[in-house]
Amino acid sequence: MHDFQQHSNSGRKKHSTKTYETQYQSKDAKFLSWQKIPTGEVVALFNIIDQKHPSYGSTVTADTLHNLNLQVPSTPPKPPSLPIFKLPNK
Repeated sequence: MHDFQQHSNSGRKKHSTKTYETQYQSKDAKFLSWQKIPTGEVVALFNIIDQKHPSYGSTVTADTLHNLNLQVPSTPPKPPSLPIFKLPNK
């Protein structure tokens, strides 16, 4: 677990005391990763963490969270580029 809190004696601007895991989490979902889809677009993926929701445990996009009326958490910055892995043809 990473803690991004910086101490006041470090001479740096103080950041949130939230950990990476909680910084990108809402009451309904948490950020999982970025994924590049075949169109080349990079989309954020989230896990639904509301145990009372019928889709609990599902990995979904922000659009799906919106459609389910669930709160979309903040995300870290998108990476500059992600490769698309293709399975070899047999």
